[in-house]
Amino acid sequence: MAKPYEIDGNKLRLQIQVQPRSSSNQWGRVVDHQWIQLRITSAPVDGAANKSCLKLIAKRFKTAKSMVNIVRGEKSRYKTITIEGCDPERLQAFLDDYPIA
Repeated sequence: MAKPYEIDGNKLRLQIQVQPRSSSNQWGRVVDHQWIQLRITSAPVDGAANKSCLKLIAKRFKTAKSMVNIVRGEKSRYKTITIEGCDPERLQAFLDDYPIA
């Protein structure tokens, strides 16, 4: 995947670069045209950063945390995440924030 996200029907796949131990939980910029930075306050201990990451993504798309899954990179800063059943309006708002270059 050469871009930070891919749409497959009603599933969105994101390429995320997690920055743990940040001062606040927030979405960041696109890094190297292929990773969307996600700043997380949690430390990468006992899956705490992963849980915070999934929670922040679910909140952004206003969907259940169970609809957000880590597909690759469970123990890495670089993760591939899928979101099932994306609402088209929320998806469009996301695309407006991160346009394809």
